[in-house]
Amino acid sequence: MRIARPSKESIKLNTLVSYRRLWLDCSLESYSTEMRGKVIDMGGKKENKRGIFHPPEENALAWWYVNLEMKTRPNIFGDVSRMPFKGECADVIICTEVLEHLETPAACADEIYRLLRPGGTAFISVPFIYPIHADPHDFQRFTADGLRILFHKFSLLEITSMGGYLGTLGMLLEIGIPGIAGQGIHKKILRRSLSWLAQTLCLLDLSRPAWSNPIWQKFTTGYFVKAIK
Repeated sequence: MRIARPSKESIKLNTLVSYRRLWLDCSLESYSTEMRGKVIDMGGKKENKRGIFHPPEENALAWWYVNLEMKTRPNIFGDVSRMPFKGECADVIICTEVLEHLETPAACADEIYRLLRPGGTAFISVPFIYPIHADPHDFQRFTADGLRILFHKFSLLEITSMGGYLGTLGMLLEIGIPGIAGQGIHKKILRRSLSWLAQTLCLLDLSRPAWSNPIWQKFTTGYFVKAIK
């Protein structure tokens, strides 16, 4: 299945989330119909969600949020690397933007494999070129090759880049704009100019394969993974 890319309209209209978050929301939405049965959302937030994706909890038999942050109101307060579930209990596992915050991401990958029933599916995302974002810690970044090693036990692995070179530039610009503090006219002009440039770069990024230079393909905001046990 090909993951839907952010629409040009969503980039023009949405100022609340980054280009990378739009990619993540679109990726999750692409597979939302497969999120059925018993679902475990590792590091997911029942409250104070980020992004604009709405998990289809009504389609699932059960949807358990596992988190160490109590204000997100998790169903299970616990470590995603050691969860209080019996093996092969889940049909679907979601683990987005979590692995970079773990000291031992391999332990989490093993836990995902342990908890999934045979034929079950995991949806995972990780950043690659992205600013440090401690939550409360930020330990590493992943390449596609690294993800293949991390999830080598799975029978099928699909890895998709979340944006390319131009989009990565645009995302870094848009994330950095709030750092230009002050109310002077020159600061306002700079912020608006960078905002326009960031949006333009992200829009151009969606026009691939026109911009699919092999060198540029080495750049991405991160990866989305579908893994089947």
